[in-house]
Amino acid sequence: MGILVNPDNANLRFNLKKQVYVDKSEMILDLERRTETDDPYLCISRARRFGKTMMTNLISAYYSKGCDSRSIFEKLKLARHEGWDKYLNSVNVIMIDLNGEYSATENKNQTLKRLKKKLLDELQEEFPEVDLQDASVADALIKIYSKHGEAFVIIIDEYDVLIREKVNDELRKEYLDFLNSLFKNNTLRRAIKLAYLTGILPIIRERVQSKLNNFKEFTMVAPDEFAPYFGFTEDEVKALCEKFGRNFGQCKMMYDGYSFPGAGHIFNPNSVANAIGNGRYRSYWTPTSSTEVITDYMNADIDGIQDDISEMLEGGTVRIDTDQYMNNIEMFTSKDQVFTYLTHLGYLAYDEDEKRCRIPNMEIQQEWIRAMEMAKGFDKVMRVVNASRDLVSATIAGDEKAVGLALDEAHRKISSHLTFNREASLQSAILMAYFYAVKDYMIFSELPAGDGFADVALLPTSVSKPAIIIELKKEGKPEKAIEQIKSRHYASVFKDNPGKGILLVGISYDAKEGKHLCKIERMADVSEVWKGE
Repeated sequence: MGILVNPDNANLRFNLKKQVYVDKSEMILDLERRTETDDPYLCISRARRFGKTMMTNLISAYYSKGCDSRSIFEKLKLARHEGWDKYLNSVNVIMIDLNGEYSATENKNQTLKRLKKKLLDELQEEFPEVDLQDASVADALIKIYSKHGEAFVIIIDEYDVLIREKVNDELRKEYLDFLNSLFKNNTLRRAIKLAYLTGILPIIRERVQSKLNNFKEFTMVAPDEFAPYFGFTEDEVKALCEKFGRNFGQCKMMYDGYSFPGAGHIFNPNSVANAIGNGRYRSYWTPTSSTEVITDYMNADIDGIQDDISEMLEGGTVRIDTDQYMNNIEMFTSKDQVFTYLTHLGYLAYDEDEKRCRIPNMEIQQEWIRAMEMAKGFDKVMRVVNASRDLVSATIAGDEKAVGLALDEAHRKISSHLTFNREASLQSAILMAYFYAVKDYMIFSELPAGDGFADVALLPTSVSKPAIIIELKKEGKPEKAIEQIKSRHYASVFKDNPGKGILLVGISYDAKEGKHLCKIERMADVSEVWKGE
């Protein structure tokens, strides 16, 4: 048992102890189907926080000769299938966390040299009867296979870190040559049972094609049969919410939005796990410099990109050609390349059937707002952001006329994106118009409250903001909506409200005139709502 060669199953055991763990062990079956009928070279790229490392731990613990994982897998879904243990702990595994290796190397230019030495030292220790002196890693694997006929599973987690970090040309070339020596070597092919690369980006294409063009890729654009294994499915999130007593509707609004054929809706697993664990539906998608990388292209407004961002912030979708993306993050010449890149990073979701992208959910929408506010030159986009910010401010200030006019505009824009009835269109327009509120509020749609369901509810995350309940009426007067909030005791949902009072907001919509009327009442606390009843 080594660190890189035939590691133990400690990482999987640690993952299984987490409060929220969803069993994805049946992925082993799809890996086996792929490797037995096709070349065993797979690259699975996913956005950050989508469980990539947890899957490498699972795969390593299943195949590695360096541990006994039977007692673990017997309790997982994989064990329900006949022949599930055919390769259990019976294959040599090389497991590389490239991000860990890169981070741990003081002189970054020595990353590959250090990694190769560690691999060769462990291979020599594991196979002392094979002379590996002066051998390359590829040569060492060939020698071991020739001596014992034993193949390897090679797993590289965060394989693209040296690309994303934009290392110097010499280290970059050395790394690509290292991958090429392992995976484009026909002599070594027989010694590889499975090559499994995982990272954020698809394999980079050098000029016309990738040096690793023998890899089958499964991406955020086209995940195919591996779609259900990265991220939580809708059924899995429903089960978790039921088990832990959490609000599924809020989880869906915050963390859903990615959808793939054969898998349906996919939720960000890290965010869901955090929300399930502490009951707080906030953004857990830690900001990075990803959008800063393309700020210059957005500022240049390539192909009207700012108009498209505005469209998506308001709930719309944008058609893109993902084939234009050459997996080269150093040069973008079209919005198709920019938006495809952001899809791989998780900032956008892509509908493969419609060929359109969108902002997936409120969590990511919050990241977009943060990025736009930090950057300069986004005049067109910031008009949309500022309109939503002004609406939130007008609501808190009790400016009923301003709220009505803002919703007139929002409804005109958003209704063209929707195909369902007018009442649902109004509710969606409200949600989209208030998107800026995610900075200070948890936003709920159809929230169980009192004796019914509140159309829209905003729970503040700080004591400086009031809680807000919004009730919608397709026709009639907004006062009727206020009466419904009171008579059905919707405000009881805010009995533990940490904020500054409660706003009752009634909205009515005159379909003939296309106008919204607004009524706002401010209450000190929940008990005041019931006075006089």
